[in-house]
Amino acid sequence: MYEIVTLRDKIRVEPKSLGKNYKEAINNLIKQNYVGKVIEDKMLLVGLMSIDRVEEGLIIPNDASIYYDTVFKMVAFVPLLHETLKGQISNISEIGAIVNIGPIDGLAHISQAMDDFVDFTRNALIGRKTKTSLKVGDSVLTNVIAVSTRGIMKIGLTMRSPGLGKQGGKKKEERPKAEKPKKE
Repeated sequence: MYEIVTLRDKIRVEPKSLGKNYKEAINNLIKQNYVGKVIEDKMLLVGLMSIDRVEEGLIIPNDASIYYDTVFKMVAFVPLLHETLKGQISNISEIGAIVNIGPIDGLAHISQAMDDFVDFTRNALIGRKTKTSLKVGDSVLTNVIAVSTRGIMKIGLTMRSPGLGKQGGKKKEERPKAEKPKKE
């Protein structure tokens, strides 16, 4: 799930950036310092939406930089337990499948890759009974089963429940053709 969060911080603009438009420098510094950061131990900041207010700059003695008290809005990715997400497999290993779910990759452990015993081959995970295969580039539907936000965000995924897993590769069942009436 994505949320819009409002943040407030003093943005330090160094002298080398003062020749530019200071708002452009603040914009670049916010993107550089906040995008990819985990805050409040629950959300990953993924993009700057807007800068709402920039107060007058403050100069501190013995520091040539100017500090601007700034209020800005950012888009944050907040993974929720049991949330269903669409993703694409970006890597396969003997541990499981790495699934790109937008701004971050999650891991579907080999035991959570499908509701079958799974064998790892050089470039795929293959179900023993169903012969279903998961390869790099496959579109999948996953559920979030674990979220860790200590330092960096890590997400555990499952594809074992009905309706989850590889998408688009299943053949539709054919309908029986209607019989033509017999002429007498």
